[in-house]
Amino acid sequence: MERKLTLKLTVNDGRVSALDVRLPRFDATALLGQRSAQEAVTLLPSVFSICAQAQAAATAGAVAAAFGQSLSPAQFAAHTLAVKIESVQESLRSLCLGLPEALLSRQSTEGAALIADFSRAWRDGTALLTRLQKALHHEISDTELAALMKEAKPIVQTWDQLCARHVFGVSALRWQGETVANEALPILRWFRLMENEVPTLGKTALSPLPLVMFRAGKLSWSALLHSPYDASSWRRVQQDERMAPVAARSGNSVAARLWARLVDVATTLAGLLETGSDAAKENAAKEKPWVRLYSLGDGDGMAEVECARGVLVHRAQLAGQNIAAYEVCAPTDWNLHRDGALATLRGFAAMDVARLQVYATWLVQTLDPCVAFDIEVAHA
Repeated sequence: MERKLTLKLTVNDGRVSALDVRLPRFDATALLGQRSAQEAVTLLPSVFSICAQAQAAATAGAVAAAFGQSLSPAQFAAHTLAVKIESVQESLRSLCLGLPEALLSRQSTEGAALIADFSRAWRDGTALLTRLQKALHHEISDTELAALMKEAKPIVQTWDQLCARHVFGVSALRWQGETVANEALPILRWFRLMENEVPTLGKTALSPLPLVMFRAGKLSWSALLHSPYDASSWRRVQQDERMAPVAARSGNSVAARLWARLVDVATTLAGLLETGSDAAKENAAKEKPWVRLYSLGDGDGMAEVECARGVLVHRAQLAGQNIAAYEVCAPTDWNLHRDGALATLRGFAAMDVARLQVYATWLVQTLDPCVAFDIEVAHA
């Protein structure tokens, strides 16, 4: 399943006077209702075309939690490895392949090298993720996990080499933010362009996603879904020292959100590169787990999984061994909420329609790196 955003902007007297956001919801209960819980674990991830690893971890976790159970340590580790690698791949796909044509022509030497490096890393990474998912169809053993983690090492190094050449200018292990930023690299040029041309676009006050309120029974599911909270990966890195100077200048604007994605990739890659080291163990002890399970009682369970877009939430409700109801709330639902950061397009100067479409594209791409989208501009 591929969800597609349609964003329609209405222009009146040289400014955006209205916006219409259409993002179809996925009815998981219609697909899974009355099926066995075990069938749901296998079936649901197969219908998603994006963030499939995160969807698989969330499905397995939500169903286990609904039964009042957990995943084994090996399953937790394998799912975490899969969603971290997938998060890096999806974020870099958006960053590298979504660059404005004005900054990176596909026919240029620079562009051709980036596409070649990206394609190689994507092919190898996707092959590993496929093998990880096959292993997770059964109770993965410690021996299988160790073999897969060993196999992941050179693939993670390949992604790091791509970042050193095209994204950061150095390894993710050495990147220190603006103090080590090669301004000649296309992604850094894109960031500066955003800062200079649209310093306030996307800048808005949003509360973090109050999942703890829902788990405590103080917030309804519908209220959680329909309010414009911030569930983005911005929240994962906002305390990182490499975010501080950019956030001080730009808040959570479109430029700052692009920078947050760079910090997120660097942090995740560095953790993967250091897997097994003392530094990695120390950092893991401080880090919020990427896969989190909560048993809500009476056959009701929830999983929260970090992914490229932010926090993915699955909730499973059981009737015996079967699914009675199932909810999937992707970070896209909050990232692209009509009253969230997209609302900053209202009142935006639109004397040049082509430029307006460019700015709206930047905003969608930085808010959510995975969703397909169309942007329409109409005159009142």
